[in-house]
Amino acid sequence: MEISENLLKTLGMNQMQAQVYVAALELGEATMQALARKSGVNRSTIYTFIDELKERGYILETRKNKRRVYSAIHPERLVEMQKARVHELQSAVPELLAIYNKSGSKPRVTFYEGLQGVEDVYSDMLREKKEIVAYEDLEHLQGELPSRVFEWFPKERAHRDILIKTISRDVPFAREFSKRNRGLLRETKFITAPKFKTDINIYGDKVALIDL
Repeated sequence: MEISENLLKTLGMNQMQAQVYVAALELGEATMQALARKSGVNRSTIYTFIDELKERGYILETRKNKRRVYSAIHPERLVEMQKARVHELQSAVPELLAIYNKSGSKPRVTFYEGLQGVEDVYSDMLREKKEIVAYEDLEHLQGELPSRVFEWFPKERAHRDILIKTISRDVPFAREFSKRNRGLLRETKFITAPKFKTDINIYGDKVALIDL
């Protein structure tokens, strides 16, 4: 008995649980053995799935002629149970929000635009004073940034004793610039790659993507 994935998601059950529930729904009242035959679930494991469904309230157990029999709750009862859970969750939302608002470590995305935005990102790196790991195309950066910004940031970063480890596109300009690495507190590894426009900087718990 194959249950559709959409039905499984709706029921909130795995494949085996759903097979047992649907079998019980079809049989009305059934013994463990009858459920195993109808559902196609092995008798040695069906006990586990029945117990799980009983715990969730999806299957009821009664005794009939000294034998245990099982029956599925009406599908409409499933809807009522889900509504009750939603109501419980809604009641808990204020408490959960209070906990959430106390956290200072929530992920946040900030967008900057234009040259001023680039300078703001560089200034934030300087304020953090954390080692920077960068993926860069120096030739592209040098061509897009005003020379005052291109020269200011490396010098100010070195002045504040902030190391940067870079993966740079291997081009003559980058090779020439790397001769200044010691004075600018840079460590560089070169890679052969096509020209790219996004400069990636990782520092502290932040990632800055500068698209020029």
